[in-house]
Amino acid sequence: MRKPTLSLRWRLVLSSWSLALATAVVFTLLFHLRTERQLLQQLERTLRTRLDEVALVLGSGASYPTLEEFLLIETKNADTYFYDVRDVQGRVLARSSNLGGIGLPWPEDWRAGDAVAATSIRTVPHPISPGVDRIRLLSERSRLSPARGEPFAVVIQTGVSLAPFESTVRQTLREALVIAIGSLAGVFFLLWFVTDRALQPVAAMTRKASQITATNLRERLPHAGRGDELDELARVVNEMLDRLGGSLRQMEQFSSDAAHQLRTPLTRIRGELDLVLRSALSDTSRSELERVREDLVDMSRLCARLLLLARLDQQAGITDLFEERVDIGEVVSDVLEQVSPLALDHGIVLQRQAPSPVRVRGSRRLLVEALLNLLDNAIRCTPQGGRVAVSTRANGEVQLCVEDTGPGIPPEERARVFQRFYRLPRSAAGASDGGTGLGLAIVLGIAQAHGGRVELEDAPAGGALFRLVLPREPSPDEHLPSRAHEVLIPG
Repeated sequence: MRKPTLSLRWRLVLSSWSLALATAVVFTLLFHLRTERQLLQQLERTLRTRLDEVALVLGSGASYPTLEEFLLIETKNADTYFYDVRDVQGRVLARSSNLGGIGLPWPEDWRAGDAVAATSIRTVPHPISPGVDRIRLLSERSRLSPARGEPFAVVIQTGVSLAPFESTVRQTLREALVIAIGSLAGVFFLLWFVTDRALQPVAAMTRKASQITATNLRERLPHAGRGDELDELARVVNEMLDRLGGSLRQMEQFSSDAAHQLRTPLTRIRGELDLVLRSALSDTSRSELERVREDLVDMSRLCARLLLLARLDQQAGITDLFEERVDIGEVVSDVLEQVSPLALDHGIVLQRQAPSPVRVRGSRRLLVEALLNLLDNAIRCTPQGGRVAVSTRANGEVQLCVEDTGPGIPPEERARVFQRFYRLPRSAAGASDGGTGLGLAIVLGIAQAHGGRVELEDAPAGGALFRLVLPREPSPDEHLPSRAHEVLIPG
């Protein structure tokens, strides 16, 4: 079983939107990394500024209590910053009170007593709550030369909690994601709109192409006039339809010419054969000649049907050739009168349901031919003692129904019975039909020439139900109540 596939519209939209999604993901990730890096650099610059302020206080020669007071002022309203000042031996010179007596960790590669200038910046666990938060720690080992006193080496450390920084990064990421999602939604609807507008000519061409059949090959695909690829496709398809229409017209003309040319010699031979049969002949010769005459009759009938099909092919879809206002009730009455002898010979009961009169616009001769073929087919396929019913219905359309009590038509054969020269197998047809295989093809051709169709389904009684559906011609006496009754023509 073939798996369902996405339509071209969805494939175009989803492929373009997937590219937009990938682009949005990349740009959002790059924006997030850039924002994180900028915020971290800004944080480190702030740490550097604060560390320089501590070094400035130490280098001014102020006493240590003054430095502690300075640190107290620095951390009074900024509990997220931490300060730790020690000499190179690790002895505490000053420490911010928010550390609670806990020292900040030295870099792992620094050794006590080493006075070489060095700077280190890294992320370490929070000294107060190591399992919950982290801090960014700037450590600098330098030699200070105060204005009063001897130069000395000192280690200054400044740290800041990363919780506000990480909260800002998360908030920025959320805002970026909201903007990206909104933009992607807008891009999706924009792509859908643009793709739908771009595919409208394709949809118009598809609708038009689906309406073009063998009966209206004069129709052509529309041109947008833009000279793009779609116009080129329409031009190529229209040229193909021109060639195909030419080939079909040649075939139709050949069939029409062949049937027409054969009618004259067949009629002449049949006339001469009738003259011969009137003369004195032996029984054997007369029997042989009568069989030949029957074959000639069948050939004449076949030529007539081929000629009719050729003319239907040439005139299908040209409604101005069918301008009669035809009373379907009169057609049914005339046809039932014609086929009643055939029904009598086969022992078939003809049944008619006569509703109020309905009219269609078309060719009365062709509609009579269609109903004759339907009834002939039904009578030949219905066993002796069976019933063939004809009924008409009118609502938005006119339905002319022929129902029989024969063996019916198997579902697998229903699409093929309208093909030319196709006849049901003997087991499926019930009785031998002796037809040419053109009757139902003629019915279909007449229906299509009138802008209608033929439907085939199982009859309630088990046989076949053929429904000839035609466009309705409004009638001034439609308001009359229906007069449903049965007219039985005994077989």
